[in-house]
Amino acid sequence: MNQSNTSTLWDPAILNKAVIPSVVLGLCFLIGVPGNITVIVVILRHFKLENFTMKLLLNLAASDILCLISLPIWIYDLFYGWNFGETSCKLMRYMVFCSLYGSLLMVTLMSVQRYVQVLYSQYWVRLGGTGERVLLVSVWVVACVFASYSIVQGKVLRDDQIPRCEIDYSSDGQRLAVLLSQTLLGFVIPFSVMVTSYCCLHRKVKQRTFFINQRMKRLVVSIVVTFFIFWIPVHVVSVIEIFSILLKSSHPAASAKLEKFCSVSSNILGSFSFINSCINPFLYAFASRNRRQDATPSRNTQDVSTSNL
Repeated sequence: MNQSNTSTLWDPAILNKAVIPSVVLGLCFLIGVPGNITVIVVILRHFKLENFTMKLLLNLAASDILCLISLPIWIYDLFYGWNFGETSCKLMRYMVFCSLYGSLLMVTLMSVQRYVQVLYSQYWVRLGGTGERVLLVSVWVVACVFASYSIVQGKVLRDDQIPRCEIDYSSDGQRLAVLLSQTLLGFVIPFSVMVTSYCCLHRKVKQRTFFINQRMKRLVVSIVVTFFIFWIPVHVVSVIEIFSILLKSSHPAASAKLEKFCSVSSNILGSFSFINSCINPFLYAFASRNRRQDATPSRNTQDVSTSNL
């Protein structure tokens, strides 16, 4: 590599837009894809799929793989632009958003399932296998609906004469609506459901004499904290972008500064959303191991401990 190419590579703008995000995405691909494949193999070989938690883990790993396998294409796009046509741009963005929403909804459903199965087990029993299958299908349907805007708005746009696969908004009002829905549906509501479910579960189950499981506590905390850490930066930028739109007419200078900040940080923070898919297999494989370890004391305690995890 010659001197001019080296200096260009280390230019702050190139670092922010291409180099740093591509390194993060590359690591996510190299770690996350094998990790999620391992989770799928372990579940299929060692666990009964009649267990709904195992079904959720299997679907979670599948949705994470669906998201992560697209990363080499996005890395190529960061350096060389999008050279695959607009249809493939729409389909690729739809697949990524669908898998991200699917993963998010699986984690959220897992928290609700644990709460209902432990505290209101009679209702969960009534649900039966058919009801569980309906729940899983519903999660994917909802994820597909949430991601549908990416098909309509996915466009190949020019950025310094380089084609990019981006979301194209027809107006600030449309951009504001999409950002608000992403923040509410992609963070505020799911995170609130998770925290509420786990806090209520901990408070109510703690009162029972049979609940002594520190591993489960650590797992619950790690799930919520990991979700928060890797998604909060993305949605903080979305909120800043919302304010930049709202301030455009009344405070144009402040709006321009906020827009610039969002533009500079979008690629780096956007790559954070893939890190959660990379870490998920390690968290939930841990949960699977704990299920096997905790299901040993006695017949009576077995059902309780396994249902909690």
